[in-house]
Amino acid sequence: MAGHKFIVGGEPAVARDTIYTILGNQGFTVNQTGEWSARAERGSKAASLVLGALAGKKGRHVIIDLELVTTPEGNLDATFTQKTSGASGGLLGASQAIKIYQEIYDSVGEALQSDGILISNTKV
Repeated sequence: MAGHKFIVGGEPAVARDTIYTILGNQGFTVNQTGEWSARAERGSKAASLVLGALAGKKGRHVIIDLELVTTPEGNLDATFTQKTSGASGGLLGASQAIKIYQEIYDSVGEALQSDGILISNTKV
């Protein structure tokens, strides 16, 4: 599935926690699956299945897996992988999911930029 990669400067553990906080502020529940990995989830699976595209942005079930790695330069490489496609809402739901994920990545990038720790961000 598609995703996004952020390279973040500063102490890797602080950068990791900053990313988790940013996602939490966007309504995600972030559960660490390892010291350097997590799953962020927002919305309702039931609403997405029953209502499809009508579930809306906040109701649409969205899951992002995060893999965090320290680069040789000492920065944090945070890879976000989309785990839901919105297909339960048909073409409209899939299109809506693409927009939702892009808004999430834009928000994370803007927050990291405003904190002065964003080095790069790219679609993967």
